[in-house]
Amino acid sequence: MNPLTDLLDDWQQRQLLTSAERTQIESHERTRPVSLYILLRTLLYAGILLFTAGAAILIYKNIDTIGHDALIAALALLTGGCFYYTYRHSEPFSKGIVDTESKFTDFVLLIGATLFLSLEGYVQWRYNVFGTRYGLATMIPAVLFIFCAYRFDHRGVLSMGLTALASWVGLTVTPFEVLTSNDFNNESIINTAVLFGIASVGISLWLDKQNIKRHFTFTYLLLGGNLMFISALAGLVSSSYWYVFAVVIAAGAWYFFRYAQQEQSFLFLLMAVLYGYIAFTYLLFKWVDDNDVFFSLSGLYFLGSSVGVILFIINYKKLLRPK
Repeated sequence: MNPLTDLLDDWQQRQLLTSAERTQIESHERTRPVSLYILLRTLLYAGILLFTAGAAILIYKNIDTIGHDALIAALALLTGGCFYYTYRHSEPFSKGIVDTESKFTDFVLLIGATLFLSLEGYVQWRYNVFGTRYGLATMIPAVLFIFCAYRFDHRGVLSMGLTALASWVGLTVTPFEVLTSNDFNNESIINTAVLFGIASVGISLWLDKQNIKRHFTFTYLLLGGNLMFISALAGLVSSSYWYVFAVVIAAGAWYFFRYAQQEQSFLFLLMAVLYGYIAFTYLLFKWVDDNDVFFSLSGLYFLGSSVGVILFIINYKKLLRPK
């Protein structure tokens, strides 16, 4: 059965819908245009994933027969070809959004960036060109991807570049023994992540005011904001200077709330409310020592929180109205 037909039948039986209104709705559903943009974009990204995965499988299956040097050369040619094609078919650099008739170059650039990571990892495994200088191995793709993101106006490659840059910063300031022991509660990692997140947010706002790739601001704020909040929550739980991280979370929640109002963004509003709620809940129960009070308070608190979630969902549009 058609769900729409069942729904219209139900409305008509309740006399919520006239025959003329039903005919109009059915006609609209039959003739309205359907957007294929999201479907085609998803298929293209899936194709990129399958292509790069297929290249990796091909290398793995034929590594003994083809040889390492030949595979590295083929991978380098393919990677260079992707970047060359993107350069030849791209529009000149612009501080704003670059509109092109074909978006195929976006996917070619993404393929090239993904293959570059495979090439770098393969060369490191085969020849150990970076040795133990893992920071250099992450800095090279960070610089390359951020440059390509701005030159060719690609937010996906920008995300890859910022991720590589965050890895480079973490590897630079963190002692190697901390990473080898998987001690991710180390204060140096937490502090670095918080500072990197704050720096990403600050740089994005400065670039936005300078009118340089303002559409990149969303990517900076999404990655940098989440990194800042998550790292600050980790510091709130594990650090003796928890109050510093509490201030960071409070200030970040306030700023993202105001930014969400300014840009009418539900996502940033959700980030501000969610991370602020988690931090407030932790601090509230951190100060409760009595078990009886703890269980009594937790029941009332989470009941009230449930009501708050419902009210938030109902009234979030009002929260997005600038004061």
